[in-house]
Amino acid sequence: MISSKRLASLLAAIVAGLAIVVGCSSDSGESEQVQSAATSQQQAAGEVESAEASSQAASQATNESTSTSEATDSNDAAGEDSSAGQSQADAPAQEQQTITDTEESSGSQAEQVSEDASDEASDGIAASVLEEADYDDLNPRLQLLRDGGYPVYVSDDDYTLALGTPDLSPGRHRISIVIEGPTGLVEFPAIAVTVIPERTPSDAVAVVARFARFPDGVRGFHVTTVDFREPGRWNLILHVPSEQGFDDIGIAIDVPSSSSAPSIGAAAPASASRTLLDVPNIADLSTGETPDPGLYLVSLADALEQAKPFVVVFASPGFCTNAFCGPQAEVLSQIRERFGDEANYIHVDLFENPEQVRLGETPIETPILEEWGLHTDEWTFVVGADGRVAARFEAFAPYAEVEAALASVLGS
Repeated sequence: MISSKRLASLLAAIVAGLAIVVGCSSDSGESEQVQSAATSQQQAAGEVESAEASSQAASQATNESTSTSEATDSNDAAGEDSSAGQSQADAPAQEQQTITDTEESSGSQAEQVSEDASDEASDGIAASVLEEADYDDLNPRLQLLRDGGYPVYVSDDDYTLALGTPDLSPGRHRISIVIEGPTGLVEFPAIAVTVIPERTPSDAVAVVARFARFPDGVRGFHVTTVDFREPGRWNLILHVPSEQGFDDIGIAIDVPSSSSAPSIGAAAPASASRTLLDVPNIADLSTGETPDPGLYLVSLADALEQAKPFVVVFASPGFCTNAFCGPQAEVLSQIRERFGDEANYIHVDLFENPEQVRLGETPIETPILEEWGLHTDEWTFVVGADGRVAARFEAFAPYAEVEAALASVLGS
């Protein structure tokens, strides 16, 4: 059930039109920015694969992953042009080259730090590790993040970090982190991260987190993939570039034995989500201004009975009030345009009474969130024809990430 603190924060957001950093708006460059952000996240995933394969040779591994990432960039650009059509805007070649050059330069620097950090890990890294900040010590903006289920960490040297993917378990997980420094949002294209299991610090590995900008062009977070090999306390040391060289900032993460939301391979709950046939008006299904009717044609239970792959998004488009939510329902509409009848596409709003919420009335949280074990504000799942979760994304997931996951399920 929704907590009293979270309810109070939601009401405050509704009345005042509060939106952390900025609201979830889109502009004419949205498709290009989604593609750019997603490409950066795919680069990070490739580099993590290499880093984990040989943490003792992190430099060689990350160099190999850079080559893989460059090839992926080229393939992604070609794939987007041929498959996304009118809904995906083509980026000017000169601008794309500038972005690539910048990321390569920053990525090389991050990789060097990753190599150094990996060498130092066995002896221990002299970086303080932050625990999750006390709620009462946070300002209202950060309290709203906490109310949304996201851990917040505050350092003595004016850094604030928030974890967008706290629902963890042993295994590989996509990790997103918002980093704010003394001058605002940290937007370095690549940041080195040392991942240290507290029980066996000698097993530390180095990964690279890449910046993914949101379609609004203002917000963003750093994304990487981490393999948590066992439950327990894990420390992530972020090596953030600064005027002095690098600021090493650690955050402590507790990994439980199992996640709350369905994990990869788990059966998707057969929830009775509402469709256009269940309500007199589509406004009763979404807080968004212009909901896509194609996202409300089939319920979750019916989609599972059809034994057909589907993508489901849990989000409240009209009240995107924190740093980790993005235009996920709009991304789902683009996915629907891309794949058409090959899959089903379902949006579930966080609230049972979206039209009343827009008018300032008390929000009623949908019980489907509890059925799926969701305790943060935005989720996307790709489910196969066998009814099992094939991919899951906590917090905003750009088009290319979701597109690639569904394409893999469909074998296309």
